[in-house]
Amino acid sequence: MASVLLKNITKIFPPQAASTQADAPAKAVDRPVLEDINLTIADGEFMVLVGPSGCGKSTLLRLISGLETLTSGEIWVGDHNVDALPPKQRDIAMVFQSYALYPHLSVYDNLAFGLRRARSKTTTQRPSLLSSILVGLTRNLPPALRYQSAAEQQIATRVHSVAKMLQIEALLTRLPKQLSGGQKQRVALGRAMARDPQAFLMDEPLSNLDAKLRTETRAQIVNLQRELGTTTIYVTHDQTEAMTMGDRIAVMNAGKIQQVDPPLALYRRPANRFVAAFIGSPPMNFLPVTVKAGQLVHPSFAIAVPSNWPLDTYNNQQITLGIRPEHIAVGQTPGAFSATVTQFEALGSETFAVVTLAQSADSRDPDSAAGQSLQVRISADQPIERGSVLQLSFPTEKIHLFDDSSGAAIFSEATLA
Repeated sequence: MASVLLKNITKIFPPQAASTQADAPAKAVDRPVLEDINLTIADGEFMVLVGPSGCGKSTLLRLISGLETLTSGEIWVGDHNVDALPPKQRDIAMVFQSYALYPHLSVYDNLAFGLRRARSKTTTQRPSLLSSILVGLTRNLPPALRYQSAAEQQIATRVHSVAKMLQIEALLTRLPKQLSGGQKQRVALGRAMARDPQAFLMDEPLSNLDAKLRTETRAQIVNLQRELGTTTIYVTHDQTEAMTMGDRIAVMNAGKIQQVDPPLALYRRPANRFVAAFIGSPPMNFLPVTVKAGQLVHPSFAIAVPSNWPLDTYNNQQITLGIRPEHIAVGQTPGAFSATVTQFEALGSETFAVVTLAQSADSRDPDSAAGQSLQVRISADQPIERGSVLQLSFPTEKIHLFDDSSGAAIFSEATLA
């Protein structure tokens, strides 16, 4: 096991050469796919890289594995700089989205493949002629009936140990085409585990599974990682996977890391508006407000600003208020404002409603709030229908505020508690 250190990582893919000089642009600009990435993954940590498609998370994983070359920066695995090493010498195992199983090999031989390659590279003792003949003659037999040298017996012990851990012992004689998606995923995971590498890299390994199987396999991967204690870097675009699996999460966007924190810290204290919008389901609501005379003023409401909120430099300026659907209070309370339900989704345990804000009586701009809507979580027991009028309020301790120009958090939930 080992830590993984990424220092000032930049990756630029050169533009494709134009077929003719006339087709070439006046100036080809190389846009970094990854720019100035700095990240330390501790020994035994489960780190999740999450972000929208095209943000660079899979490219970063391929750089760590050695499948792509760095433009600049350094990658350290444990005490070793691996920048110049080929993938097979980095002692890292990767689980791909497509499983990448050998279709002509049984589950047993897929699990044993990496172990055999590693042994063939390190051993200097040639097997006897008789041993080689016996291995060749029995290769296509079930594992229990094959001739096994001392080296193969050690491999068999490791394969059966991993298969038992993953509950795939009954599948060892099958070919990949005879497996379900979930079984293939466990075999791919087992092949990585069998090598006992310093780190696991997983590139969206659950994206091909249905929702129920994805949930089950997600829990299985987390339990196995805790049991093995192997450093793991897991790439996903699914924030639910990220929140439920990672010790820490690195949120990426446009080739840069936006924030690295434990799951609840990302949820409670997002560093900027992008993180606030990406983490949480349904996503956070955003409303423009103006700081005036100790209040956050919106055409539909006004919220008194607590004295310890650091908003002096924003007086008479517009900023963005963020509030999660589950944090909006529903009911007649002081300062409550009206909103009309335009649609809703009843999920059994809870209901999510989309509401349109009403104009406040003292608003001077009759068009400023037109069409502005929020998502609100309400109790499943509360009767609701389209056209219902709800009374809403925002608990001040649940409000997030963001700078309009930079998108950076001015402060977020619990930072002033």
